[in-house]
Amino acid sequence: IMLSHGLVHVFLISLAAVLPLIRLEFRLSYTQIGIFTFVLSIITAAVSIPMGFISDRVNKLRLISSMFFLMAILTSFLVVVKNLALVLLLFGFLWLCLSAFHPTAQAYLSSHYPGRRGQIFGLYEVGASSGMIMAPVIAVWLASIWGWKSVYGIYALPAMFVALGIYKIAGEETFSRQNKELRLRTEFLRGLKRILTHRRLKFIYVAHGLYAIIFATAALYLPIFMVDVHGFSVAQAAYMLTFFFLGGALGRILGGKSSDRWARNRVMGLSFLLLVPFLIMLSLATGGVILIFLSFAAGLTSHMILPVVTAFIGDNAQGEMGLTYGMQSLVGFGFGAISRLIAGVLADLWGIPVIFWMLAGISLLGVVCSFFLLERNG
Repeated sequence: IMLSHGLVHVFLISLAAVLPLIRLEFRLSYTQIGIFTFVLSIITAAVSIPMGFISDRVNKLRLISSMFFLMAILTSFLVVVKNLALVLLLFGFLWLCLSAFHPTAQAYLSSHYPGRRGQIFGLYEVGASSGMIMAPVIAVWLASIWGWKSVYGIYALPAMFVALGIYKIAGEETFSRQNKELRLRTEFLRGLKRILTHRRLKFIYVAHGLYAIIFATAALYLPIFMVDVHGFSVAQAAYMLTFFFLGGALGRILGGKSSDRWARNRVMGLSFLLLVPFLIMLSLATGGVILIFLSFAAGLTSHMILPVVTAFIGDNAQGEMGLTYGMQSLVGFGFGAISRLIAGVLADLWGIPVIFWMLAGISLLGVVCSFFLLERNG
């Protein structure tokens, strides 16, 4: 699961690494980049809920295996397309496949390791961080040799390998159906109602949405910020993104383990609070060493939040584990999509540094949100 999670984020983050090249090829503005990524995120968000619901009723590992197999096919076609419409279409189908992974894998882990959710999700997120760390370097290196389209074409090989590996280890699963006579539509609506009327889950989802705004926007615009404001090359900007994710790898371990020892809301609130000054200084600082430190620090503090939120959701899930985590993906990708679009418009109006001030304000809202989750761990 860790390996497959890493590969998922290699696919996702490689887009941010090659976006400066895509922007040059198709002559896109910041607003158009925001629209492009907004569409991709909305696709993923819209499908997350039904994917989570489906994952409660099929073999979860085989569903993940099928997802990687389809991804391998789609990325093979991406190499030969030449116009923006087809590029967007193929990326849309690719992001559609990716939407199956998070609710399915999270439900699988949460149900198999209920007593160590914080630690397990910390390790699970380390897989993601490993993929994020490698993705910018690999993507820029491949793009410098064969062009940005070759990046996803080459990714088809590990996707096929992971698909076969997961299929081989997938065993039989038993599926919990509260009443086999109920129609699927009724089960879906009842599960959704339980989630939407659960007070603590609502605040946890809001906190996750705020985290998603920070992560999605920073990961997308940090390389472009380094190129356009500080005059970095595309490769240097990709390496700066790698430092952001290196901090994130450490942050996810710290966030997961600390949330099993202390109240999860306190770890969450402290992480949001510590993030604020790093985002503000990132918009103002100059000099390579300082920017490296601030990128690392912002990555560390922001990524501490995710395993805490994911474990928190498992603590409060009301039976439909896949559907509950599907809602998390819907909120995360939905908030992320809207924030990228807004950030692109703001960057065109007032310059790209304003994005980091916006994220600092969002982080302060996360501190406030954590106060609505004051109960200690069970």
